[in-house]
Amino acid sequence: MSAALLDHYQTLAATAPKAHVYQAVGQQRLSLVELPNRKQEAWRYTPLAPVLDYQFAAASREDGLLVPEDVAALRVTPTDHVCIVLLNGFFMPELSTLPVQAGLEVLDLAQAIQTSAAGIERLGSLSGECLHLFGAVNAALTGAGVYLRVTEKLTQPVELLHINYSFDSEVLSNPRVLVQVEANANLTLLEQHAQFADVLGMHNGVTEIFLSEGAELIHPRLQNDSLRTRHLSSLHVQQAASSVYKGTTLALGSAWSRTEFHLDFSGGHAHCELNGFYLAGDQQMQSMHLDVLHSVPDCSSREAFKGILYGQGKAVFDGNILVKKDAQKTDARLSNDNLLLSRDSEIDTKPRLEIYADDVQCSHGTTVGQIDPEMLFYLRARGIPKAAATSMICQGFAAELIAHCDYPALETKALSILQERLAPVAANL
Repeated sequence: MSAALLDHYQTLAATAPKAHVYQAVGQQRLSLVELPNRKQEAWRYTPLAPVLDYQFAAASREDGLLVPEDVAALRVTPTDHVCIVLLNGFFMPELSTLPVQAGLEVLDLAQAIQTSAAGIERLGSLSGECLHLFGAVNAALTGAGVYLRVTEKLTQPVELLHINYSFDSEVLSNPRVLVQVEANANLTLLEQHAQFADVLGMHNGVTEIFLSEGAELIHPRLQNDSLRTRHLSSLHVQQAASSVYKGTTLALGSAWSRTEFHLDFSGGHAHCELNGFYLAGDQQMQSMHLDVLHSVPDCSSREAFKGILYGQGKAVFDGNILVKKDAQKTDARLSNDNLLLSRDSEIDTKPRLEIYADDVQCSHGTTVGQIDPEMLFYLRARGIPKAAATSMICQGFAAELIAHCDYPALETKALSILQERLAPVAANL
């Protein structure tokens, strides 16, 4: 099975249209890489059958599957704001609302490559050598995706809407998103992976973000894919001096979901906030992996992640902050808190610090617990039914983190999904 699966993806890579020189890196890695397995530390606690038992076929551009009304029903931004639609990873301008504001450039990734758009040479420089099979597949199939470049302080948010939908089954979407926020510019980028149809497929996306000196990016992301979808997302962020990145990732959907965060500081006095919330129920696995690298002095980072698990849901949290020898005056805090609503749910959590500098302020911690019986008694003593009280406690646990999205419409949508999912669970506790 292992050899057949590798042969399958190598064949996909060999027959893919050649769009960018970075594809050669992916093709080379495919000839060397192992399949993910439990012996590899990064995959030790992750169930692999949901993604390795299928030979997913590379998605192709399909026109006419959706109409503008379908997109409008999924959006959280006003209809006159910029909305970029990726269908199975392909940029669909006819379904998108394209920019009218100055300081924002949006291009189909293939077009950006062909026209040598500013900074396109950065493509692949953060995701590098593709450390695992699906990273190599994405690189080898480079071409689908979108290019964004911001040169001013934008007052309106931009929405990036991913939709996985095809008449075919077992389709593999491989979008690559390149975001460049130039010096002293700022952007709010709302990213949604929206549930449109219950299809068996896999999203295998890579996002590379470059923040120049003094740039700021607010980046909330809601993953609410179909419960038959497999979702793998790799986010790479590089921050120059005095830049700010605020990212909040909400993982609610998908049968199998893995989100990777890779962040590196290249200049001093930069600040990063990484927040995450995951919900895992029956036949669901949510996985969060962080690699935050402090390699220069005077930078700060905050990483706060929470999860709610019920039924036979499973989650993995693997967070690492590395402070190099020269990264004095680093201030880094990492936390992971989990609420388990059933005996059969499972969380494997592993927050870590590696510190090689001596003048730092760093901390990390994790908690795993059940609903506080005293809190539940307090609410029930005031006439609130048990199911409603349980739901209120769960909502409060999640809402504190969801509020970091800083966009009320997205927060409301996430809380609505959470309430809908937890209502029958609370009723049976």
